[in-house]
Amino acid sequence: MNGIEEGVINCTMFENGIRYLGFASVEMPNKVSKTFTMNGAGVAGDIEIPVVGHRDAMTMKVNFRDASEAAYILAEERVHVVDLRVVHQTLGATDSELGESGHKFVVEMIPKSLNGGTVAPASAQAVSGEYSVLSIKEYINGNIVSDIDPRRFRDVDHTGKDRLANVRNMLGLE
Repeated sequence: MNGIEEGVINCTMFENGIRYLGFASVEMPNKVSKTFTMNGAGVAGDIEIPVVGHRDAMTMKVNFRDASEAAYILAEERVHVVDLRVVHQTLGATDSELGESGHKFVVEMIPKSLNGGTVAPASAQAVSGEYSVLSIKEYINGNIVSDIDPRRFRDVDHTGKDRLANVRNMLGLE
């Protein structure tokens, strides 16, 4: 760890790693585990136990400042591979030096909706899109910290452990 993460300096968005889509604010998907509910003899009430590697559907929202071409590119009904490159400012835990930390999110997504924003004089239109997330990989300073891909039966955590590897093996998927 390079220090204390203070906040986002800035970010950019690309499609397929090469097509610059500009800057937007992004509401990242929530990662909510599906659960078993245990109850019955010997249990006082209910207990929720997360199901290994299983998640609720993930949604991401991209808020564009105005009605940019990028909003309409991402509204095209197809799978988009978008990478969001984020630079965080850090403060050294021991030396109090300011630094940077590189974060990257690679998201496979399909558009669900496009909000046309509001058209009014002397104001930005504020177009936004909502997307169904098929998979998401997260990196910090080039190191993978999360790889969630339900279609490929993969759920890798920050230690590199794929929580579904044994399940895939037992199901004959490897």
